[in-house]
Amino acid sequence: MDGKILSKVGTLLIVSIMILASFASGCIGEGNGKNLTSSSSSLSTSSVQSTTHSSSSTTSASPSTATSSPHPTSTTSSSTSSQTGPKEVTVTFIVSVPKYTPKNSSIYIAGDFNGWNPGDERYRLKPLPDGTWAINLTFPYGKVIQFKFTRGSWETVERGPSGGEMPNRVFAFLSGGVKHFTIYNWRDFVESTSGGTHTITGNVKTFDIFVPQLNTTRRIWVYLPPDYNNGTKRYPVLYMFDGQNLFDEATSFAGEWGVDEALEKLYREKNFSLIVVGIDNGGDKRIDEYAPWVNEEYGRGGLGNATLEFIVEILKPLIDRQYRTIPNETGIMGSSLGGLMALYAGFWNSSVFRYVGAMSSALWFNPEIYDFVKNAPSGPAKIYIDWGTDEGDNPAAFAESNEKMVQILEEKGYVEGKNLKVVVDEGGKHNEYYWGKRFSEAVLWLFGG
Repeated sequence: MDGKILSKVGTLLIVSIMILASFASGCIGEGNGKNLTSSSSSLSTSSVQSTTHSSSSTTSASPSTATSSPHPTSTTSSSTSSQTGPKEVTVTFIVSVPKYTPKNSSIYIAGDFNGWNPGDERYRLKPLPDGTWAINLTFPYGKVIQFKFTRGSWETVERGPSGGEMPNRVFAFLSGGVKHFTIYNWRDFVESTSGGTHTITGNVKTFDIFVPQLNTTRRIWVYLPPDYNNGTKRYPVLYMFDGQNLFDEATSFAGEWGVDEALEKLYREKNFSLIVVGIDNGGDKRIDEYAPWVNEEYGRGGLGNATLEFIVEILKPLIDRQYRTIPNETGIMGSSLGGLMALYAGFWNSSVFRYVGAMSSALWFNPEIYDFVKNAPSGPAKIYIDWGTDEGDNPAAFAESNEKMVQILEEKGYVEGKNLKVVVDEGGKHNEYYWGKRFSEAVLWLFGG
């Protein structure tokens, strides 16, 4: 009994010290990042150390990193104000973890404030004597963050009480103090015991391939139309980012798009046929691989060209040899950072990527994309671009960032209804459900179905 009391006293002492220390000092954190999944009204935990954040934001993985997506800004504020009340709020998050959590684990918080980096050392929680974990976060008063807990990767992200996908946790910094949170399950433990619920429909194949440009191996998904084995017909091909989120609930980050189900239905109802090649994202490397330029604030990105070189130099030739494709009828599609990449690809090599589908594009992460598109000598034959009216913590700014791209495209000669289609999804959020909902309309328009 005495030992339990001492343990609780020790925990309270550490928490008190953490709170006091957070007001005395703090390391500099990031502004808002990208929002990969839908929001939730549940409370949430935060970063790895006592971290002071600049106020944010305007218009986001998964990796998947894509990396979801308010714009980061860098205005600063003092910690208190005698006239208007506190400008910054510090909260200590105490987190309980499952009893089966490995003893040598590290616990992290990943959210829209750090680009959804699941293993960010700046956001590693501290273990407490009673087995819980803690971290101090300091944000501007009123700041709302979205986040999840991980053990360092999206493969080890938290899961719900029954092992299902957890919506983003949401927390508003309105008053200081201590908040308690419970992690119910870890993804790798849930999936290793249950195997997940697989939802693949139709003829979907997978294989692994070495990616020399990124010095890694990646899983590739290939969807073949229902009539593929019935003759000698050749098909256009759509390359898609975030392959693990396209076809199978068991491998998805926050629910699948349902690309396979959508295409099976389009074949039945409209006799529309298309080969889709999905490319898995690199998990915590997603934010680097899905950004053509380095974002200086996050220090991430810059491997977008390597990703596209892999598709053009290795993957596409392989697919064209192995399947009955129409080699010059090729499109590319993605969402969030994947949408940024799809637009970039279309102007980077328009002779290969003739059709571009850019959903909820995180253009804020690489604003260089605007001048790149503006100055590109040629572009894709057709572009589909969309966004929802409820994306990120500043939907108006997110919409504005995409409207700016539409304006540039129109200035380059793209005409809506002819070679440009713009869709604004009323109430649409930044997640796989809404991207999947808009997928059929996008491919029908792009490929002339």
